[in-house]
Amino acid sequence: MNPYVSVTLVMCGVIFLALAATAYMAVYFTRKAKADLQRALTPLSVALGGEADVEEALVEGRYAGKLAFGRMAHAEGGPVRVFQVELIDAAGGEKWLYVAYPEKGTTEFRPEGSPMYEKLGELHRGDLAAGLVVRSDWFQLDYSPEGGYLRLTTPMSTRKDIPSEDDFRRQLAVLDKLSDENRVMQEAVIWARQAPGND
Repeated sequence: MNPYVSVTLVMCGVIFLALAATAYMAVYFTRKAKADLQRALTPLSVALGGEADVEEALVEGRYAGKLAFGRMAHAEGGPVRVFQVELIDAAGGEKWLYVAYPEKGTTEFRPEGSPMYEKLGELHRGDLAAGLVVRSDWFQLDYSPEGGYLRLTTPMSTRKDIPSEDDFRRQLAVLDKLSDENRVMQEAVIWARQAPGND
């Protein structure tokens, strides 16, 4: 047999084996990642009395009678992966955004200078980061009247940053209190606008 043909056949065999090994490893690691994600999400779905969807990296159910979600997502405008906890409580009114940097001890609220900030007592807790079990450099709370949700967003370094069931329950408890405060505040804003003389 021609030595060039022999070398070519051997090289083809090596390439085929390498491709087969790569495909096997891809399947193995995908299955392992899904199994790890299932293990992390299942306790959260129990906390909500709902379901976990590994394909969407999402849990959904109810907390204190409100629709609730937990999900992995990508941060808007960047490659950062985040974990979001949402309570659905469509109170109407105006949107707001609160960002805290616990290590620096600084916060931001938008719209800047809005009187809404003073009426949301949960945002003024000295132990808010601890209450939300936030261990990252920053976290964000926001309310969207269009989406009808109140949401906590925290950055993730790895999938291990998905909260435990206990931490998830604590986050939901804070969001529930904050959603009640938000509803009272938003209703007051709406009533004030509708009052006679404010046309």
